[in-house]
Amino acid sequence: MAKFIIKFSRFLNNSALNVSAALMGLMALLVFYQVITRFVFGAPSAWSEISARVMMVWMVYISMGCVFSRGSMISITFFVEVLPDIFGLWVKRVVTIIALIFLGVLIWYGWDIAVRVKNQNVAMLNISAFWLYISIPIGAVLSIPSLLEWHILNVENKPEPADLKITKTAEV
Repeated sequence: MAKFIIKFSRFLNNSALNVSAALMGLMALLVFYQVITRFVFGAPSAWSEISARVMMVWMVYISMGCVFSRGSMISITFFVEVLPDIFGLWVKRVVTIIALIFLGVLIWYGWDIAVRVKNQNVAMLNISAFWLYISIPIGAVLSIPSLLEWHILNVENKPEPADLKITKTAEV
């Protein structure tokens, strides 16, 4: 089961990074278009700025799982390091449970707000606000396998399956 979770998480993360990169490229084009229409033609585009904002929101929530899988969440490791190993292990387990509960809250309330605003339109785009707010529960659902992957590899210290090992490359 652990191998499946790791494989599935990595597939989701690679897909999320590719989609996020595409959204980043589209955002750059839209902002460039906005600058050209505003400062060159003197007639700013009404839809390009809000479209770039919507893409930014989607990009953040889609790639949220990548942060979990890399263990890049904001953490205070001092307390865990001061505790004896067994207590530190249980603190990490509790933190994983709290993070899962938080993702559950994002799913529950994100869906609730998306449904509540489905009859409202996003200004200048004339699309339902549902399509903006649905990014919250979708991003939370996509983050769960990544959080579980991090937990399996870093808290439970299960060895990474040989066929899934990532070789280190130059870091940025």
